Amino acid sequence: MNITLFGLRCVGKTTVGLRLSDITDRVFFDTDSIIKKRESKSIQEIINEKGWDYFRTREKEVIKDVSKENNAVISLGGGALMDKENVELLKDSLFILLKADIQTMRSRMEGDAPRPSLTNQDSQNEIDVIMAERMPVYEEIADIIIDTDSLSVYEVCDKILLELEKRRLM
Repeated sequence: MNITLFGLRCVGKTTVGLRLSDITDRVFFDTDSIIKKRESKSIQEIINEKGWDYFRTREKEVIKDVSKENNAVISLGGGALMDKENVELLKDSLFILLKADIQTMRSRMEGDAPRPSLTNQDSQNEIDVIMAERMPVYEEIADIIIDTDSLSVYEVCDKILLELEKRRLM
């Protein structure tokens, strides 16, 4: 069974995924990183040059590929699970939603590389809009929900490991 990490931007999916894959001795796949490598461009460049539809098509291709793996840790881009086909492709996964409050995400975004706009609004308003749109869907999909706000990467991984042990997946 794969462990699939998802959530909004800047909640720690990639960082937690890398650490969790080390701890559990599983291979790690970050779908955004795979897309960037295949396209030889940043996500920002892909969106600017070819648009969101092109990006989402590439994302679905990558998800099809990584969904065939077993015992992997998969980190998804923020909007991947808004597409029900992607949810279906990953249905054999344990879905772990990583959450953070708006202030935490805003402060993390300020220190991060520029990201393409999802709503054509400034980053402050965009978080509010995207959170309202996506969180109900995310919470319905999630098998486990972990709030990353005041936790280190190690503490988040510890919480995930406890959940895996409870479910006898470790």
